[in-house]
Amino acid sequence: MDIFAQYATDDTAEKEGVWVPHGDAKFLIARAGNRKYVKRLSEAYTENEVLLDIKNEAADALSDKIMIDVIANTILLGWENVSFNDTPMEYSEANAKTILAVKDFRKLVMKWSDDMARFKVKQLEATVKN
Repeated sequence: MDIFAQYATDDTAEKEGVWVPHGDAKFLIARAGNRKYVKRLSEAYTENEVLLDIKNEAADALSDKIMIDVIANTILLGWENVSFNDTPMEYSEANAKTILAVKDFRKLVMKWSDDMARFKVKQLEATVKN
């Protein structure tokens, strides 16, 4: 087994994102766990640790808000051909927070960002050749 071919990922792609087609839209997705993501999530948790540790509905809502903010800043980095509630929506971090508030879309973005295969060096090299 060639460990490089199976597991090596591109650090730049993990940080700057790769385009993921979805229907007639496409999304620029960075990899979950990139340094910026980890740092931002850690800072947000530390700043809100007391409230999050209460573990009530308010804490759950705060947790969702933190995740939306972190994902909008570090994972969902762009898009093309996206609308929201029948209104075309240009990419911005504020607009990203709006669409990430839709929990099942947020879960899909995180699924894409967790997919190591999207960020593998060999996969990216094959995509560039085609």
